[in-house]
Amino acid sequence: MVSMNIIEDDHDHDHHSKKYDVPAIPTVGILVSHGSISVCGRRREMEDAITVIPGLLPSSNRKRPCDHDFDFFAVYDGHGGSAVANLCSEQLHKILVDEIQGSSNLDKIDWENVMVSCFLKMDEQVVSGKEVEDENIKSIGSTAVVALISKDKIIVANCGDSRAVLSRAGLPNPLSQDHKPDRIDERDRIEAAGGTVINWDGSRVLGVLATSRSIGDRYLKPYVISVPEVGIFSRTESDEFLILASDGLWDVMSNKMACQIARKCLKGKVARRSSSLLGHPSNAAFAAAVLAEVSMARGSKDNISVVVVQLKKLI
Repeated sequence: MVSMNIIEDDHDHDHHSKKYDVPAIPTVGILVSHGSISVCGRRREMEDAITVIPGLLPSSNRKRPCDHDFDFFAVYDGHGGSAVANLCSEQLHKILVDEIQGSSNLDKIDWENVMVSCFLKMDEQVVSGKEVEDENIKSIGSTAVVALISKDKIIVANCGDSRAVLSRAGLPNPLSQDHKPDRIDERDRIEAAGGTVINWDGSRVLGVLATSRSIGDRYLKPYVISVPEVGIFSRTESDEFLILASDGLWDVMSNKMACQIARKCLKGKVARRSSSLLGHPSNAAFAAAVLAEVSMARGSKDNISVVVVQLKKLI
């Protein structure tokens, strides 16, 4: 097995200890457990960030029963530096809470408009430069994939090339689409705004950025936008687990392979032989770590961040 450099937090780039999320069991049984890991990998610096907040929108703030609780999961993949990803991890969920403040019935919320508004407000904070102490802020950005999970819904908002994949009845179901400059609709949008897509070590906006949407990246506007694509999905009894990950994983692994690996880990069918895979508090945390390690073994050259949310017990 390969050895991994796993940072303790998003600001300490030289520390090689492990970072996990303790499994959470919300009172309404929204999920079985969750686990996450961020791996610096072969990069010099860690530019990814993860946010996990069970019960972000708790029933205690609502007039309705607890089946409206929402747990919040997000992966932010920074580029040009870690400042924007770190700011997103600290602020985006707070913006979301403020956005729906005063709503007494989450069933009536227009989640697409809410999530778009949150991402745009997050982008405004970054672009204004008031919240980020970095003289290079114009050239710093971050992708964002966010999942809100309740007892009966999964809401995914994606901006960039991180990805959310749901395992349902043993099959991988992507809940987001990567925003790549060579995606036909994205290329058309970029060119309509006056930009170009140049093949320079892969398709890039103006030959620079390999994703067509992100938060930040002020110098590439209006070609790179911060508007997320939002999907609202009804949960079923066949839903097994959800994987959120940065492209450090998806660049070297298919949706099918990732789900196969995670399923074996969640079933307890993978031996914990490597020292880097010991001490995980749950099978979900173990699955996240194995996915990161396999990505490294398959040649990933990027930071790797993975969140695994177990939605039901697997037998």
